[in-house]
Amino acid sequence: MSRPSSWYRFGRLVALVVVSVAGALAVALGAEWWQEWPLRKARTALAAGDAARAVALTDYFLDAHPDHGEASALKARSLMARGEARVGQGDTRGAVEDARAAAGLYDRVGAATPDDMHAWARAYLVQESWSRGVQFLKQYLRLRPDDPDALYELAMSEARIGLFEDALAAAGRYTACPGQEARGTLLQAILHHDIQDDDAALAAFSRVTEMAPTAEGLQLPPAEVWFLYGSLLLAEGDAPAAIGWLEKSQAIRPSAATLYELGRAKNQTGEAAAAVAAWKQAVELDPRGVSPREALAEESLTAGRIDEAAEWLAPLEAVAAERTETAYLFQRLAAARRDTEAFERWKALADRLRSHGRRIQSLESLMVSTPASPWAIALRAHRFASAGNWAEAQDLLLAVTGTYDDEPFIRDLRAAIRSRGKLPSLEGVPIEAH
Repeated sequence: MSRPSSWYRFGRLVALVVVSVAGALAVALGAEWWQEWPLRKARTALAAGDAARAVALTDYFLDAHPDHGEASALKARSLMARGEARVGQGDTRGAVEDARAAAGLYDRVGAATPDDMHAWARAYLVQESWSRGVQFLKQYLRLRPDDPDALYELAMSEARIGLFEDALAAAGRYTACPGQEARGTLLQAILHHDIQDDDAALAAFSRVTEMAPTAEGLQLPPAEVWFLYGSLLLAEGDAPAAIGWLEKSQAIRPSAATLYELGRAKNQTGEAAAAVAAWKQAVELDPRGVSPREALAEESLTAGRIDEAAEWLAPLEAVAAERTETAYLFQRLAAARRDTEAFERWKALADRLRSHGRRIQSLESLMVSTPASPWAIALRAHRFASAGNWAEAQDLLLAVTGTYDDEPFIRDLRAAIRSRGKLPSLEGVPIEAH
């Protein structure tokens, strides 16, 4: 019997090596498959809506594999889903904490899928970090340009940072999505109203009433839709038309704000007694309401009922220190009482507040007319910082560079935001330079 050839022996050796390698690979893959069972269960839990369990399972896996990118991204998505559930339970703080943790994970491992990119964007939006959220939403929409949820989020976020033209463009794309026509048109109406394009806003509201006669299924409750439409009609001088929509809103959800507007509309149509009744009812619903008390005080002063006017104004003396309309009514009350000293005091305050109000109005116009200008960006940063959103204020100021850094207001604003300190006065903005 002949001995096997060298080629035969070599072939057997190769086969043994292949079998050995395949066996080792199978063992390794099997071990990896077994080790990743928490991730498989986490995906199943997340798909079934059990975000809390998905977070717990990914935490368990990450304890042993802290640098696992896929597991980190899965945990981030799970955190965002748990945060949404917390919002539904009224736990806003918990939702923000989950969003902050999710953003931290994504900042470290990035987004592997479009869904991750969307979740990353929403993680910033929940924290009211609008500028960062907008950038991630734009990246996501390049991958999925027709996602209605993302388009709506983009429009709202761009409006938050004063980019109204961009917001209207996103709202137009949202309106074109199947099934979103009425919701998108309402969004356009609100955006037009925000930039004081009242003709376009009224036209959009009119279309909303045709598309959704009951206003059901919109992003605002029907009572609020009718209130906004009625208030806009009233502001544009169409009191008779406004009354119908305001009454419709009041019938669904009584409110002091609606009664105040309804009283104004009734007054403009010559129904003075009905107007007074509406304002009084508004005060009953909200005793701290300012505008109804002002309206009643003005009506009393006009009719010569000085003591009655004083009673309506009495709770508003602190408000008058910051509100022009209220200070002016106190000025009129002092004039009716022939109290020269009080008249001069209130007149000086009203004049000062009126001048400040004109300045604020000019700054508001600047932010709307030239939203990308360094001064408009700085003013929005000031507004966010005033509201306690220091992170967004700091992000916005990153776009203000160059010679503007030498402007005292911007220099002081940047320092205040960095230290979370006292903000500079808006009086320091040189309006004449714009």
